[in-house]
Amino acid sequence: MSADAPGPGPGSSRARGRLPGQLRTLVCERSVLDRADGSARWTQEGSSVLAAVYGPRQAKLQKEDAERAVVEVVYKPRSGPQGHLDRSLELEIRGILEGVIPLGMHPRTSIMVVLQILQEDGSVLSCALNAACAALVDAGVPMNTMYASVTCALSPDDRLLLDPDAAEEQAAKARFCFTFPHHFDLIKAVDGEAVVSNSALGCRSHGSFSSDHLLDAFQWARLGCERVAIFARLSLTKSFNAAGSV
Repeated sequence: MSADAPGPGPGSSRARGRLPGQLRTLVCERSVLDRADGSARWTQEGSSVLAAVYGPRQAKLQKEDAERAVVEVVYKPRSGPQGHLDRSLELEIRGILEGVIPLGMHPRTSIMVVLQILQEDGSVLSCALNAACAALVDAGVPMNTMYASVTCALSPDDRLLLDPDAAEEQAAKARFCFTFPHHFDLIKAVDGEAVVSNSALGCRSHGSFSSDHLLDAFQWARLGCERVAIFARLSLTKSFNAAGSV
């Protein structure tokens, strides 16, 4: 299924004229905080997340692990105190980060990732995950693989919509957030093509959907993650070039 083609059901246009499989404009700014070891601001039009990474650094005695690093995630909502949903998102994000960081390389240390939601207009979890990845790279934290995350919504007329905004999420029958590992094979990759795994690092779903909807969402999200991965590489290359010219 092509993510650029109209989804199932009548009509193909969305807000701002987007097709069902079209992502919003992506923007990534790196090294935006002076006191963090690494930082990044990831924006998907109306949604924006600021990520800061501290560490690896000496872990507090009560949290120290003699065999591996400890990953801590702090998820701060745009306004107000943390709620139950925010704490559950912390666990979700921490699980994905623990899957890509070789924790055994840094025993007795802590890696803290702080995520501050700046703007919310849908797909915020994916935005936060992508911001965390960019900040980890900026901090020079070793990673087994980079990753990309995309949200997919199932509309009331059974269309799949990539990177939904807040209105589309509110109207959706179901929502899916998929995260896929990726890399760039210098031999096999052509014109910056991303090599995205067929296995997801994580999936968070909510709502009413069938197994066919889940499988279709998996494929659409994987295609979307390919585009996010290509953008992340271009952004990183631009950042390196800018640093080299200083």
